[in-house]
Amino acid sequence: MRGRICLRILLLVVPAGSAFGQANFSADIVDLRKPRTPVLAKLAFTQDKRRLDMQAASEEGSIVMLLSERTKERPATEMRVGGTGRAIILNLVNHTSTLLAPDQKTFNTEPGHRLKPAELYGLYAIVHPANVDDACPEWMGAPNAEGETCKKIGVETVNGRIAVKYDLSCYKETCHLWIDRRLHVIVKRETKWNSTELRNIVEAPLDYSWFQIPPGYVEGKLGGIIQQSQPQ
Repeated sequence: MRGRICLRILLLVVPAGSAFGQANFSADIVDLRKPRTPVLAKLAFTQDKRRLDMQAASEEGSIVMLLSERTKERPATEMRVGGTGRAIILNLVNHTSTLLAPDQKTFNTEPGHRLKPAELYGLYAIVHPANVDDACPEWMGAPNAEGETCKKIGVETVNGRIAVKYDLSCYKETCHLWIDRRLHVIVKRETKWNSTELRNIVEAPLDYSWFQIPPGYVEGKLGGIIQQSQPQ
């Protein structure tokens, strides 16, 4: 799987109802290192829910189920589930993740810490710092942040939007994140392995049904390839 980011503090899900969590928007996550910047996933973002729809450019391994956490002795073990056409809905109120398989009209709901989007796309859905201009203390205070590093670089413009850039430790490399000052979300992410960005951001109310299990879907079983997580 491409583009894993090691910094587990970034997997912190902000509780719903936060004062800064009022934005409603949709956007495309694009791959900056491929010709014509293809869309990897479509993101829908509300105060208490997120939805990611994987596109053809995302190829395989778009969604993973976490089977065991990474330790100092061994990498994490994950099960790769689906890819193109699959969608995942994150519920920040009951802390669950629901995987939708439109081709089979099935769904599977798991506790949020067990099922997550691959970091390449998932970070856009779950990184939401309270203080955009001073996010490092919040990230460094999260569980399992020991030994990680975080540095604020400064204010930059990304596609006409004001963002604050941060450098963070990432598999002994440096990962760069740009956090939108207005939306409090990542608008650009750059690592040794990949570079992605939010495009076509539309700030507007979203249809609540988009975050529900569609009519006619039945609960099914997850299937996939079990693998260890390694940076690429």
